[in-house]
Amino acid sequence: MNDTPQHIKEIQLKIWLSKSPGERLKQFMEDNASLFQFWNAAQKKVDHKAPDSKTESNSTDSLL
Repeated sequence: MNDTPQHIKEIQLKIWLSKSPGERLKQFMEDNASLFQFWNAAQKKVDHKAPDSKTESNSTDSLL
């Protein structure tokens, strides 16, 4: 993203580089796993969505 000011990017880089390579690798692996979990959950939501949501809401309305 381009909305982060340059001085903040420099601070973030300094903090990142101050960590050991092992810590950076561990953080990368954790972030990557979290990102994959998020996208898998989002994909499951899309896959399970009813093809015609109007029909689904009509059937729900008839129960009321």
